[in-house]
Amino acid sequence: MDKRLPLAMLLSLALWFIWLRVFPPPESTRPVVETPAIEQPAEDTEEPGTDLESLAELEGRVAASEQISETVILRGTPTDSANGHGGLWQATFDNRGGRLTELRTGHYGDVLGLTDDELKDPIHWPVLLTDVPTEKSGMGGAYGSLLWSSSSSSEDLTSEPLASALWNMELLGTEGNYTGVEFSLSPGTGVRLVKRFEVATDSLSGWEFALTLSIENQGGVLAGERQFSFIPAACVPPALDDRFYIEPRAFAAGYTRDGDLEADDAEMRVSGANLYGPLEVPVPLNFVGAHNKYFAFLMSGADEPSKASLKGSNFYRVAAKGEVETQWVYADVNLNLAVPSVGETKGYRYRIYAGPKDIEVFELDNEAFAIVIDEDLDWFSWFGQILLGILHWLEKLTGNFGWAIILLTLGVRSVLFPLNRRSQTSMARYQKKMKRVQPKIDAIKAKFANDRQAQTREQQKLMQEEGIFPPLGGCLPIFVQMPIFFGLFSALRTSFDLRQAPFMGYIQDLSLPDALVVFDGSVNIPLMGEVSSFNLLPIIMVIMWVLQQATMPKPADEQAAKMQRIMMFMPVMMGFFLYNYAAGLSLYMITQSTLGIFEQKVIKKLWPVDDTEQEKKDKPGCGPFSGAMAKLAEKQKEQMKLIEAQKAMQAKQKAKGKKKNR
Repeated sequence: MDKRLPLAMLLSLALWFIWLRVFPPPESTRPVVETPAIEQPAEDTEEPGTDLESLAELEGRVAASEQISETVILRGTPTDSANGHGGLWQATFDNRGGRLTELRTGHYGDVLGLTDDELKDPIHWPVLLTDVPTEKSGMGGAYGSLLWSSSSSSEDLTSEPLASALWNMELLGTEGNYTGVEFSLSPGTGVRLVKRFEVATDSLSGWEFALTLSIENQGGVLAGERQFSFIPAACVPPALDDRFYIEPRAFAAGYTRDGDLEADDAEMRVSGANLYGPLEVPVPLNFVGAHNKYFAFLMSGADEPSKASLKGSNFYRVAAKGEVETQWVYADVNLNLAVPSVGETKGYRYRIYAGPKDIEVFELDNEAFAIVIDEDLDWFSWFGQILLGILHWLEKLTGNFGWAIILLTLGVRSVLFPLNRRSQTSMARYQKKMKRVQPKIDAIKAKFANDRQAQTREQQKLMQEEGIFPPLGGCLPIFVQMPIFFGLFSALRTSFDLRQAPFMGYIQDLSLPDALVVFDGSVNIPLMGEVSSFNLLPIIMVIMWVLQQATMPKPADEQAAKMQRIMMFMPVMMGFFLYNYAAGLSLYMITQSTLGIFEQKVIKKLWPVDDTEQEKKDKPGCGPFSGAMAKLAEKQKEQMKLIEAQKAMQAKQKAKGKKKNR
């Protein structure tokens, strides 16, 4: 098994990369449509002698007279579940469209090596939301979050686009202790619209906001349900420039009638993909928003009427002004909101998570958020979740994720040691038998040099007589190791726990390449992508892979030996693929290879593998395959007997024919 495990892992990973490059995910076949533009009202069309304020009075509107922007610090309520602290944000609000133009998250630095004083400065807080200047968007040329827009069924409630109107803005709380903002607009159509965004005081995670959308019927408007659209997050910037994880992503999820949670997402940049399209999930939605590698901004209903109002979602890919490729993606949500009777106000309540994708707090307020992590972990999400839990526990034990990865590798190797030992024993006995019968095999090859079928038939007959079957004793260990490898591969790619997690020496972030030497620029190298640093760990990883292969027992079979020589070059190719991957994965593979070499050079000398032949007891295969292999061998024996009987019958008939001819 030992010599097949690295081979299987390397081949599987290589095939995975090749498959993703040759057969990328299928693009949507929906027709391409233009991203809807939000036009900004002209500023120079007023009649002489009038101003915005008097114009608003003439039309029965109550609107702000000038554009205002405010930046405030907001604090979430500390909770025991959130390790004694709540969310911390710096928010910038703008009354043009009543939008959130920027949101920074505290408690986390945007770069490594910050002092305590620098960590307190919002300039060093990661940006969760930002406005993006584009060619087509309104509002001064930038998109924004918390934009509320009308649709065809609600156009009679507006006199101008809600996303570009000047809303009245009032900060909630007091100076130095702000809790949120309230936007209000009376467009002169008989309704008053209110958008209230404030820190949620009852959040279990401490990272939630409460959003309320209200419609007041002041008269002259028919009551009934209307459709609107709302943009929770535009736009979430990428956390890292990582070619293994495309970010940011628009995301939506909803439950089917059977109670299964289904999700759909859209990446910011997909070659040839549509600029716009629906996120295909069941309605009503459970949540919708956007996220990057480490942070998320997700909106969900807070009560049953509000949950029922979430009637679908669409994604939009946009390019920054002056750029050709789409660099951003956001999602909107279709809202069915009721206009109440005259003199009444109807409000809908929502919750917005705006914080880290930390498994300790991310799912506290909405367990459905777990599907975001599942989608990040991809194929082996179930095993990736287990590994993240074990790593988190080991980190608490050691205080270091690097040592946690090493202990995890050691633990896996120890658990699998009995299975590995059994497969090594089977392989050793097989090799010994092969050496014993090798002269007979050589004689068969010489005797039937010009008859390949006869050569194969006689070799199979010899193997059956000697009871020699290729051992499948390594099947179970390989099947156990592969999910671990790919689960850890995905976990290290996306885990918030490993963000800026140091190991030792110059390795200060296990989620990034180790970067022993950082270059001034970058160069694009085939298979490696953009290389901007000299990474030492991938080189050590390749060396250890090669050394481990060199310590493997030499196969007695000629074809297997040839394959082993060819596979000596496989680690070099994989080193190119994984050169820019997380240092944590290199650490795992280095530890795995080191333990493999130690087992070959030390443990096997202190405790030699028993290669004593047990010809009568040996059975082909192991585990769930042993019975199948035994049946196959039995069928082969029966087939050989049938062939021999047919040959004997043909010879007998031929002999009788000769006697008659005489």
